[in-house]
Amino acid sequence: MRAFEAAARHSSFKLAADELNVTPAAISQQVRSLEGFYDVKLFVRQTRALELTRIGKLAAPLMSEALDNFAEACFVIKNDIQRDWLTLTAPFTFSMKWLMPQLERFNEEYPQIEIRINATDDLIDLAHGEADIGIRYGDGNYPDLDVQKLMDGAYHVVASPDFLQKHGGLKRPAELLNHTLLHTDWRGSPDFVPNWEMLLKSAGVPVSDLAASKAHKFSNEMMSIDAAVTGLGIALVSHANVKDELKSGRLVKVFEDSALNAKKFDYYIVRAKDAAGSKSAAILHSWLCEHATNSLE
Repeated sequence: MRAFEAAARHSSFKLAADELNVTPAAISQQVRSLEGFYDVKLFVRQTRALELTRIGKLAAPLMSEALDNFAEACFVIKNDIQRDWLTLTAPFTFSMKWLMPQLERFNEEYPQIEIRINATDDLIDLAHGEADIGIRYGDGNYPDLDVQKLMDGAYHVVASPDFLQKHGGLKRPAELLNHTLLHTDWRGSPDFVPNWEMLLKSAGVPVSDLAASKAHKFSNEMMSIDAAVTGLGIALVSHANVKDELKSGRLVKVFEDSALNAKKFDYYIVRAKDAAGSKSAAILHSWLCEHATNSLE
């Protein structure tokens, strides 16, 4: 096939032979074998010229395209084999706000390790190989996984300065029920992540009126943060995801954390128990743990 494609492109057995580093006789023999296999004539052979037949003219460009595609496929396969791929799953907002900037630095140190990010609030099944490493936000109770704390998971009640100026400052958690609360829909584990009902209960506030209070609900924490920045209401968010907004002053804490007396949550890095893993997975695991604490300062 390569002999036919080269001969058709050059209109010459000799030039095709030069390109493929064989003799013109070898090119001629390979073309005859192809013609014999399909019982067709691909060339009209003349003394000083080589012309494609009608079938040859139809087949030649298709053969060129097929060989180009084959070469490209071989390159992709070879290139992918040489890469060391890891799949890392983490909550959506945490992936966007904290993880992505960290991975830029990781890539500078370990360019040979490439990472697929599954940014989702759903709990991915690491035990069955859906990811190599996971980062989870919660209480650390993951009995089917090897668990190591990654970083402190403090969370805050926040609002924009304009919102507080317009509606007045809040002095007690009970006053939250008088304002618009921004809810995040934690699809993966709603009972094991911060939510308004949990926070109000921990502050001794009856939650019977929570359902009747004004609220907006969002599918991820990033949307809740953006809504709070625009002054839409008060959000309950993780420090790791909102530290830049607090530092810039776009958001402020409504209460000091000590006033909340709320349940503690942290970020954990998890892997399947007894997973053989790879050297690259171990490198990423150690690197994330090493850089996590300093990144929150």
